Amino acid sequence: MKKVVVMFLLTGLMCIGGAIDFSHAGEIDLLLQKLVDKGVLTPGEAQQVRTETKEEMRKEIVQGKSETLPGWLQTMKLKGDFRFRVQNNHPKTAGQSENERLRARIRLRLGLEAKVNDQLLVAAGFATGTTDTSSADAARSTNQTLGDSFAKKAINLDYAYAQYTPVGWAVFTAGKMKLLPWEPADLIWDTDITPEGAAVQLSKNINSKTTIFFTSMLGVIDELSSESSDPVMYVLQPGVQYQLSDTVSLKGAFSYYDFANIKGRALDGSTGTNSHSSGSYLRYNYRPISPAIEIGIKEPFKAIGINVPYASLFGEYVNNIAISSKNKSGYALGFKVGAEKIQKWGDWDLKYIYAMLEKDAVPDILPDSDRYGGKTGIRSHEVMFNYGLSKNTFFGVDVYRSWALASAQAPETIVQLDWNMKF
Repeated sequence: MKKVVVMFLLTGLMCIGGAIDFSHAGEIDLLLQKLVDKGVLTPGEAQQVRTETKEEMRKEIVQGKSETLPGWLQTMKLKGDFRFRVQNNHPKTAGQSENERLRARIRLRLGLEAKVNDQLLVAAGFATGTTDTSSADAARSTNQTLGDSFAKKAINLDYAYAQYTPVGWAVFTAGKMKLLPWEPADLIWDTDITPEGAAVQLSKNINSKTTIFFTSMLGVIDELSSESSDPVMYVLQPGVQYQLSDTVSLKGAFSYYDFANIKGRALDGSTGTNSHSSGSYLRYNYRPISPAIEIGIKEPFKAIGINVPYASLFGEYVNNIAISSKNKSGYALGFKVGAEKIQKWGDWDLKYIYAMLEKDAVPDILPDSDRYGGKTGIRSHEVMFNYGLSKNTFFGVDVYRSWALASAQAPETIVQLDWNMKF
């Protein structure tokens, strides 16, 4: 009873004097120490009161119920990650002369989310990288190479959007979005791209085993002040996720893209590998279709006594139906074994992807920048291994071996050693 009374008095004092923030923690400690000195509380009781009082106030803040902090501050979330990378590029020219490059690189990303109300959320993110739109790295990389006599590194706006959820199965997003159509093998999209425009996401549980989803997106590719027909992108992606059994799941989707008003234009961030009519102006339109599938299995080797928590097999295909000529398709096949997510010491996963992408399958502003520089007209092997070092930190190694489909071009090898930290 004595402890309850003390906790009640402490909570009341904090509501009058301010939130139980770090600035008031010392005052609480002093008050509890005086109660111990006067024999009102034992040292053990004082410690228990201190812990329980702070935990109660923390819960109120997390739930947005604190009366001493502004509502917007209670709903705000800050998160981010840092990566230190050592990268070795071993490219060769058509003449087989070597040109090796070793770099130390960093990536820092910070994200902020705040609830305007129960249905509306605003998010913004900042990341290292470049804003040089003539480079493919402007949209497809958040890396910064160390060097330049210790020069400061740039931080840029990575994303900024509003998200409205009127009902649980519908989400509307507008702005520079942290959102891409689902694909299991990154055949079409570099995952660092943050599209600009608006999107609708629908998801509905049909029964305990089946979920259907649908994504529709309008993406702004460029804005031309002298013309009304700006380059834009339309995306439609219906899909389904089905639980075949307690251990086996299936996910599949069919994507349709329409890149409107890009024929006859030069796009920022292009690698110059699409077909061109003259100079850097695109010869064709692009309307690729892309079916994709992934099968996930929990404890796939349990029957033979091998402890592997998860495995998956996946594949995707793309075909540009806007043209009838050759060199307009691509595919990727791969597998993953190990932990579904790296969360703690000893968690590991191994992933392999083989990708082939012909020169006019998709606009060359989209593909993974580590596969032959983000070009189309390539084929590539990728092997990735991650190992958990402790909570929220893991080591990774990623190896690419890529070729241009044109026979005159020799292979390129990239080895990336990463130390990843999330906070």
